[in-house]
Amino acid sequence: MESEDYLHALETIGKILLFTPFLVSLLLLVSGSSKNNPGLEEAGFSAGLMIAAGFFTLVYAAIMWFRQGFRKKK
Repeated sequence: MESEDYLHALETIGKILLFTPFLVSLLLLVSGSSKNNPGLEEAGFSAGLMIAAGFFTLVYAAIMWFRQGFRKKK
């Protein structure tokens, strides 16, 4: 039971890390506040790292879900 809670938490964190940069960039696009912003390149780099961290967290959670299901079948 504890491992399922852990995997749900990992899945939630992965989704947050994956989708937050997209939502923030969408808000910036809609508000139009990205004009003449000198720090935009660094923000894009950090958003890419955040997306990568979310993706790999979700991959890890999926592998652990698969391993847990495989153990229950045996």
